[in-house]
Amino acid sequence: VVGTALYNFTEGYGTYLIPAVLIVIMFQTLLMVIGMISGEERDSGTIVRFASEGLSFGRIARVIISKTFVYCVLYTIFALFLLFGLPDIGNYLNTLILLIPFLLATSFFGLAASYFFTDSEAPLLMIAFFSVGLIFLSGVSYPLELMPWYWQMAHYIIPAAPATLAYVQLNSMGASIEQVGVEYVTLWVQCVVYFLLACWVYRRNILKASRALSSL
Repeated sequence: VVGTALYNFTEGYGTYLIPAVLIVIMFQTLLMVIGMISGEERDSGTIVRFASEGLSFGRIARVIISKTFVYCVLYTIFALFLLFGLPDIGNYLNTLILLIPFLLATSFFGLAASYFFTDSEAPLLMIAFFSVGLIFLSGVSYPLELMPWYWQMAHYIIPAAPATLAYVQLNSMGASIEQVGVEYVTLWVQCVVYFLLACWVYRRNILKASRALSSL
């Protein structure tokens, strides 16, 4: 009897683990960058400059969108060098289509998580700790269906988890974008939810920094 691993006939890391790890790396490094910048803004008080034109939802939304645009452009270039050199049987266009909601959701998630970042060092310690957990949470190394319900819920909350599972299916298993529809829709829902949450968090952080400066 000769066993052949499905979708990984060479039984190598290049087609099994590396694609998942690279998505997690992109997620964590982008979160670290956002966390360090946001923490520095709060620590130095420079975040109050965003209040110069008021704190309406439209004004805060423009700030969030502007920041996200810069992060996404930089990480799109990063992804071209990181992801498209891998051995794959998927379609490059499908990968690009997946990267759009993934980068948006990650950026909005990071800006929303800036609620917890009060300096530029804390994100490095908080985010790097969850590296291995994100691989398991994605459902790549352990079946998602066998996880307890609370871990399955966490899978749909953190952008890296559905993005990793979808990318492995696209890259290593030759799936179409329709076949990863659940993960794809999940990422877009996360974009909407985390965008609104990021707007609320940034407005709150600006107000808190303004009160701290006025009390000096």
